Amino acid sequence: MNHEVERFEGELRQLREINEKFLNIYKHANAEKYAGVYFICGEAGEKDSMGLPEKILVCPAFGLDGISVYTKTSEYSAPGY
Repeated sequence: MNHEVERFEGELRQLREINEKFLNIYKHANAEKYAGVYFICGEAGEKDSMGLPEKILVCPAFGLDGISVYTKTSEYSAPGY
């Protein structure tokens, strides 16, 4: 293969990965349109200095009555450059 085709294939792979990530975000933001897609349906507790709540409430699929509660186990951290 020539270099131009290899470069194009690499760019195409990157675009596909980005598209899959955005599709995942879209599905979870529009859970009512997709079967079996979980979504964040609420929050509880105090918020930290970054605005993150102590707990988030997650519904396993649109239309279900139950939720799971996820608790923050560590403070927000970012790489120190």
